[in-house]
Amino acid sequence: MKSLLSIFSKRMNGDIGLTKKTSLWRKNSRTVRDEEEIVRRSLAISIYEGIGAVIYALVVQGVFFTKIALEFGADAFTLSLLLGIQYLSQVFQLIVPTMIARFGKRKPFVLTTVFLVRSLWLAILILAIMGVTRRDLFVIIVSCGFVCSALVGNAWTSWMRDLVPQRRMGSFFGFRNLVHSFVNLIFTWVYSMILNRWPNRFGIQWVLGISVTAGFISLLVLSRQHEPPIKEIQSVSYLKLFRSNKDYQKLLVFGGCWNFAILFSAPFFSYHQLENLKVNFAWIGYLSMLTSLITMAFYWIWGRIADRIGHKNILRVGIAIACFIAIMWFFMTPETMGTLLWVDAVTSALAWSAINLAVFTLPMLVGGESAIVLVAFFGAVNGLFGFIGSLVGGLLSRWLVPLTFTMGELNMQGIQFLFLGSGVMRIGCLFLLKRVSVVGHIRLRTALFETMTNITRRGAKEHTEPGLASAIVETIDQKEENLGNNRSGHEKLSERTVVRDQST
Repeated sequence: MKSLLSIFSKRMNGDIGLTKKTSLWRKNSRTVRDEEEIVRRSLAISIYEGIGAVIYALVVQGVFFTKIALEFGADAFTLSLLLGIQYLSQVFQLIVPTMIARFGKRKPFVLTTVFLVRSLWLAILILAIMGVTRRDLFVIIVSCGFVCSALVGNAWTSWMRDLVPQRRMGSFFGFRNLVHSFVNLIFTWVYSMILNRWPNRFGIQWVLGISVTAGFISLLVLSRQHEPPIKEIQSVSYLKLFRSNKDYQKLLVFGGCWNFAILFSAPFFSYHQLENLKVNFAWIGYLSMLTSLITMAFYWIWGRIADRIGHKNILRVGIAIACFIAIMWFFMTPETMGTLLWVDAVTSALAWSAINLAVFTLPMLVGGESAIVLVAFFGAVNGLFGFIGSLVGGLLSRWLVPLTFTMGELNMQGIQFLFLGSGVMRIGCLFLLKRVSVVGHIRLRTALFETMTNITRRGAKEHTEPGLASAIVETIDQKEENLGNNRSGHEKLSERTVVRDQST
């Protein structure tokens, strides 16, 4: 009897244990499903939040920002100073990890700082409505906004990196950027039509009103986004990191010089359009829409090409086109703008889609395990040199803006010398980029040789003269064999050879 009771007791205990395990498994399963649902909702919230942020961000950069600044009495030097401050504010990214570690959470920090930034632009709107267009107030308010925005950027990036699952990172941000690109395209046209209809303070009030409203709606949506637990933040000596690797030093030299060259003339393209060429906003809107459409298409095209020949080669192509653009603007006059502005819209899309795609991957390709830290340091150095470049360009603009002259039949403005100087400096940056060594990169001339070889092979096979075709193919095969034998390990030219510690 006792043995039967013992067996029954064990069976009951086993069933109870099994029931507990089943209950725990179901609880864990529900927890996993709940977390996945939270992440799914948060990713959708991020897309909706970004729509409002894009509508808001249009007024803090580019031609719309230039128009608003001019209404507040800004001159060429003030524009260069403000753009320089915007880049210099990236230096504050270096203190964000320490601030987040002290707060313990990113969400309250981001929401508070974003609210402050939006409130500063609300103050700009109120000043515009009241008719107060003091340049000094505008510079102070906008500069504070730029600094706060720089703090937000780093914390938001960390937040999203922990929120988005690694397996969905590419697809999510690809879709998010596509949606936001369309929103940018639509509201670029909307703002352009408003300012074309009311090219005065009334139009500025409408644009600022739409922008600030969208910004606060975006903030409310962002407040509903889930924040996952923060990961460990490691402290690092940036000076020690800089000294530890010559590749890091070459990268930072290139990044600093490139941003100096860009910011040397960047504030004056829109200024030249509005003040000297007198381009109306309807035309600017159509040009911007064309640029946006081509940019969206070439983000995909450059991405596929970069997977084959490397991001560094894509960056070299983009910078080469950007050199041409800057020099072309030296000849941008009322007599030539009818053609050159359309050329600029197309070439700018080609150049900057390549540059924006590739330049931010450079620290990751060079940095290896230190990539995350190097990205922050890279941004800070770029911001510092960009500020210096804008300051130098702004000081020169004070002397060049009043200068006018003729060159043949072209009526030239002195400020166009800044475009020429920027183009020359951009060419110099190509040589600095050549010295930067990255992982996963093949030489551009090797990639071009492969392409021409494949084209020649196909053309030779389809040629109507078999004898000539055979001679071409035989010559190529002999060259490939000879080159292959001269390379270590008998590598073939078609291989994706990783080049490290070599300039290309």
